[in-house]
Amino acid sequence: MVDEENLRKALMSSRFLSGQDRGRWKLKELRWPHLFVDLVATQSQKSYTLRLNCSNYPGDPPTGGFWDMENDRVLAASNWPRGSSRVGQALNPSWQGGTALYIPCDRVSMAGHDPWRTQYPQQLWNAERGITMYLEIVHDLLEACN
Repeated sequence: MVDEENLRKALMSSRFLSGQDRGRWKLKELRWPHLFVDLVATQSQKSYTLRLNCSNYPGDPPTGGFWDMENDRVLAASNWPRGSSRVGQALNPSWQGGTALYIPCDRVSMAGHDPWRTQYPQQLWNAERGITMYLEIVHDLLEACN
């Protein structure tokens, strides 16, 4: 499948590997179409596994939320990262049952949020920036968490 091949190439890119080398994230597993990546809030050193559905990559943005690898399900709401109101809104376990993050580069969340196109143009999905764009946005949100 072309979309899986494209994602595998992105996971070997210098941009993805650089984020991994800096301790921002770590590739955990690829179970097509789901990518599992551990994201680390560098200040607190708390780690969260993000599960992203990457079907039709990079043509469509990924979508996903925090994942409990041990129980293979959405991470319990009580274990999601907490932060300011902006962070809390973006990393909201109640949004879509925890299966999507409330951010402009998320496939599910973008639907119905046309004002985001002008409010947050820098956070809209950019296929050229690819998977690292999504990870960078989530990592920045984690940095603002408690």
